[in-house]
Amino acid sequence: MIRTLACLTALQLAACAATISDKDRAGAKIRYDIAVNAMEHGDLRAALRDLLGAVEADPELVQAHNALGLVYHAMGRQEDALTHYREAVRLAPKFSEVQNNMGVLLLDLGRYDDAILAFKVALSDILYATPFIAEGNMGWAFYKKGDATQGLKHLRNAVATNPKFCRGYGWLAQIELELNDAAQAVAYAKRFEKHCLEDAAIAATVPGTFAREMKYYLGRGYQTLGDVESSRQAFAACATDDAESDVEAKCARGLSELR
Repeated sequence: MIRTLACLTALQLAACAATISDKDRAGAKIRYDIAVNAMEHGDLRAALRDLLGAVEADPELVQAHNALGLVYHAMGRQEDALTHYREAVRLAPKFSEVQNNMGVLLLDLGRYDDAILAFKVALSDILYATPFIAEGNMGWAFYKKGDATQGLKHLRNAVATNPKFCRGYGWLAQIELELNDAAQAVAYAKRFEKHCLEDAAIAATVPGTFAREMKYYLGRGYQTLGDVESSRQAFAACATDDAESDVEAKCARGLSELR
């Protein structure tokens, strides 16, 4: 259905909202559900098509704007993603998931202060189901802007809140290595193995590249501490002869340094 009037001012928005029929809202929800299924199967173009159709039928469908932000971000179309996140925030200012997702986008854009503000808004909602994600993201944003103290504080809070927050261990290990605290880096890499890899359900969701990245941090930490054998074992677990990824290449180099 083609709409002939753009909704610009508050009065126009109210008028447009009044013209959305129950049939349009129901159709938009169906297209949104189809798009979510496409996203889960990695078909971003199909998801985009249905999400655009959903917001055309119902411009007030907040979930569709949030999903459009995710899809556009994944496609590298950051400004389009930001436009839809902002629309979702306008429609539902306290929608914590949108605030977190928008914060991730702003972090990727290097707008660290804006990202931190979005994460703080997400955390202000006591009903937010996964606050550890927003706090972990906020910790990484603080670190990226040059505040390692606040970064570590929030990341430590995040993994304390949810010991199975696997990404948090990666950020913590990376930061500790860069701050020359190898013992802490090793500790976080070992906690990742305990809480993430030794739990079959969680391990099934951990990307192989990330698991190898954690082995690299473990190997580098042991190497700095002078534990050559433990370092060699960690590097060997993530190195490959063809070094298909950057982390595998780093593991191979680490292994060669020990020979």
